[in-house]
Amino acid sequence: MESSFFGPVSTSYLNTSHRRMNDYSNSSINFTEPIFEENNSMNRFFKTFKKSSLNDWKDQIIKDLKGKEHATLEFNDPIEEIKFKAYYHQDEVIIPPQTPGNFPFKRGYSSTNNFWSNAALILIQNEKIANQEALAILMNGANMLVFKSNKNNCDWEKVLQGIQLEYIESQFIISTKQDFLAIKAIDSNASIAYDHLAIKNSKLFEEIIAHNKTDQSLALKVNGFSVQQAGATSWQEVAFCLNVGHEYLLQLMTEGLTIDEASKMIHFHIGIGNNYFNEIAKLRTLRQLWSKLIQAYSPKNQRSFDCNITAIIGHVNKSLRDPYTNLLRQTTEVMSALNGANAILVLPYDFYSDQGPSSLAKRMAINLALLLQEEAYLDKVIDPIGGSYSIETLTELIGEKSWNTFQGIEKNGGLFEQNALNVFAELIMKKQNQRVEAFSSGKTTRIGINDYEDLNEKVANWKEVDSYLGMKPLILDLQPKKSEK
Repeated sequence: MESSFFGPVSTSYLNTSHRRMNDYSNSSINFTEPIFEENNSMNRFFKTFKKSSLNDWKDQIIKDLKGKEHATLEFNDPIEEIKFKAYYHQDEVIIPPQTPGNFPFKRGYSSTNNFWSNAALILIQNEKIANQEALAILMNGANMLVFKSNKNNCDWEKVLQGIQLEYIESQFIISTKQDFLAIKAIDSNASIAYDHLAIKNSKLFEEIIAHNKTDQSLALKVNGFSVQQAGATSWQEVAFCLNVGHEYLLQLMTEGLTIDEASKMIHFHIGIGNNYFNEIAKLRTLRQLWSKLIQAYSPKNQRSFDCNITAIIGHVNKSLRDPYTNLLRQTTEVMSALNGANAILVLPYDFYSDQGPSSLAKRMAINLALLLQEEAYLDKVIDPIGGSYSIETLTELIGEKSWNTFQGIEKNGGLFEQNALNVFAELIMKKQNQRVEAFSSGKTTRIGINDYEDLNEKVANWKEVDSYLGMKPLILDLQPKKSEK
């Protein structure tokens, strides 16, 4: 499968001498292009055992189905617009013999382990309470803190009292110059996340970039998570991330940074949903396409290809009545995020409850990832699903749709252009409406929400969640159910 690498695009957003994607219009991505020579030991392995034909596989599958329809193994997702099978044969697909730690990094950047940071979000409304919460979370096993202030004139020294930032990972999500300067005064190396697409404070953006010409500790946040929470498909989220990340790169290079300096300042926040295999394939797709995009600017440092991802477990499919099903969902979502995420942030399932998150939800938000690290040892195995014909095929299908969508966004001038952003947001809201219709009609079932509901009296209600770029987040628990119609 091939698609044009770069198509002609508008440069109206950035009046820059740097090359935009249209300079590469003659290049192409070949999603099945081999990167490395075949492994000889693997060749010997396949010669040792008799090869089963495609018909042999089909005959065995029909036998194993024991009378069930063969179509049960074929998936046609009308919302994702992707068709694929639960099984594929070697004769049907071409899998390049890629290895972890090598370009195009579909199988991850690391070649030694699958370590990820266990993150927790500290939402600051009261400095003393936030400080106590942060210290308690660190004692319970988190090794990364993400701070976000919901108040003006936050006293950051009080928030950070007793927290030794030099021994943990931290990230500060900011929206004002005051917060930026205050945090930098406390820790000059603090990682600061700034979402320019949402805040659109050009003066602050320029000042932050100017400051970071010397230390590059700024993380320009690409907020794919909020797009996913609004109901975007896997490929819409990837296309969004590619375009916003690319716009950041162009701005940084315009300010005099090299591609190697600029690329390490991009940080992706990715939402993880309930579609287990799609979420695995989505992360693989993002790493692969981001590395191809970075390659176009001829980096000198291999670290420039690293796609820094924080995977966030959100609330689209969570219920305020069914904590145990929520925990099961969070577990599988964390597992699907383990294929290459640098950090995993599990938001308590009742994070947006009007009663506040419960102690159980907060404790399990930390413990889930710890259990998968320290008892299941999933941090020891790199890309265990690599080589699966079905997952590899799904990765390429999502990759092709992601790249085509990204090209369309670029042709419209990029998402920093308001008209292009409006068009893209409308497409996502159409997907949200499709999801709501499927849920409300009963075509899509969610245990504990519109199927096998716990009808006990509701003890909490959802608070209103802020929109992102005009897109209201989707929480299925708030949608009408078939039984209510």
